Amino acid sequence: MKTRTIISTTAFAALLAGPAFAQSIGSSSDPVAVTTQASGGLASVPVVPSGFGVQVGGGVTAFSRQGARNDFGTGGYWDARAVLGTRSFIGAELAYTGSARDVNATGVSNNTALLGNGAEAVVRGNLPLWTGNFRTEPFVFGGAGWTNYHLVNNDANTSAVKNNANELVIPFGAGVSAEYRHFTADARFTYRALFGDTLVPTANGDHLDLQNWSAGLTLGYEL
Repeated sequence: MKTRTIISTTAFAALLAGPAFAQSIGSSSDPVAVTTQASGGLASVPVVPSGFGVQVGGGVTAFSRQGARNDFGTGGYWDARAVLGTRSFIGAELAYTGSARDVNATGVSNNTALLGNGAEAVVRGNLPLWTGNFRTEPFVFGGAGWTNYHLVNNDANTSAVKNNANELVIPFGAGVSAEYRHFTADARFTYRALFGDTLVPTANGDHLDLQNWSAGLTLGYEL
C-alpha cells in the first residue's frame, strides 16, 4: 500500500514541477531569449551545490488516510530550513518542521491538540532559469527525517491515541522558487510516508496509517 502511494505521489510531483518549468521557459515572447535560457543559460549552471539560503514558512497539512482523518483534523505546519545548492542542479536541505492538529478522538479533552516536531534532510534537484536578475527554479526533492508527535492540552487521556510517539518520515515532493536580489520565495507540496506508525494502535493489533501531505509557502534570503 505504501509503495503504491510513494510511486503515485512521485508521479504527481513530477506533474507539478512540469507546468512550472514550462511556464518559466514560455514566459518570454522572444524565441531567441527562450533558446538562450533553455540551452546556453543551463549550460553554465554547476552540477555540484552552489549557493546557500535560509527560509522560514508554513501552510496547511493533513493526514491522507481516512482512519487518521477521523481522529485528527486538518492543521497547520511551520518550518525553518537551510538550503545548500540554490544555484546548481543538485542541492540539499536541512529543516526543522512543526505541526498542530485538532484531536477528534473519543476519550480526550475538547481542546486537545496533536503537536509534531521533527527534523528532515533531503536531496534536491533544481532547474535554475534566469531572466536578468530574476531566477525561477522548479525543483523536486526526497529524503528522510524523524517526527515526534505528542498530545497537549489534554487533562485525561482514555483514548487509543498515545500521549507521545516517534515516527520515521520519508518526505518527497516538488515546488517552484523565485529569487530576486537575494530575496527568495517558494511554494511546495510535500508528501510524507511514515514507518512505525505507533501513535494510534487499532483493535486488530495494527496502527493507524499516518501518511500525510502539506502545501505551503516560504520566504528567505540567499547569501
